[in-house]
Amino acid sequence: MTKMKNFLALILCFIFTVLPYKASLASESRNEMRQVIGDITKIYLSSMVYIFKHQELINQKGGDKDELFGDSFMENVKAVFETKYKDEFPKNDYFAIRMLVQAMVEVMEDNKPLLNDTEIGFKGFIPAIFAFQLSEKLSIKGIGLKIKFTRTKAGLRNTFNFPDAWEIAMMEKIIRTPRIYYDENATLNGKPAYRQFTPLPMKPYCLNCHGKPENNPLNYGKKEADWTNVDMTGFPMENWSMQDFGGGVSVSIEKSNLHTK
Repeated sequence: MTKMKNFLALILCFIFTVLPYKASLASESRNEMRQVIGDITKIYLSSMVYIFKHQELINQKGGDKDELFGDSFMENVKAVFETKYKDEFPKNDYFAIRMLVQAMVEVMEDNKPLLNDTEIGFKGFIPAIFAFQLSEKLSIKGIGLKIKFTRTKAGLRNTFNFPDAWEIAMMEKIIRTPRIYYDENATLNGKPAYRQFTPLPMKPYCLNCHGKPENNPLNYGKKEADWTNVDMTGFPMENWSMQDFGGGVSVSIEKSNLHTK
């Protein structure tokens, strides 16, 4: 009888101490992973902001453009991150963050001949192009990290950014209730994954390419009869307004890779 009481006591001890402790660790781990995927989204957006704000340097014919490459580029992205989010740039403790930073530097290096060209004025290297090339590079690497700048099917310019079923479902929710949607029980490439969709509100500069002909910088100073509805990147403008849903950033990471340090 005494042995039975001792056994029951051990079981109760396990239930009331060990299990809550494990549950606490699991909750802490989930919060950490959510923080990491959020940091990846912010790094990605910071790089796009930097590309947008430095179009004059990008389109400059000749001159010193070292700030666009290598460690200098990443230091500039970090500065944007810290200014935009009022927080320190995340440490490269996670495989996914290291791979993202590496891919961003590689994209800029790939475009070095274009960006350093002394004859081409407008080089077409805008945030959307940078984002597409970055997404493509991550996809080719096959490292279980997928980042996509996407929107609903209507008006989607690049088929590479076509939303999958999960992203479509998230955007349907966002249109009804705008906020960041996070899913810790999703899949990527048939494997367990964390996924997050961050909506991006329309900004006035978005209309330069996606708005109406009167928003098109190519039409400035011209008579209305001479306006074009083709934007500076060669795509027809969508006639969006500030009230339209512009899309957002989808980040997906295989759980096995997110935990790798």
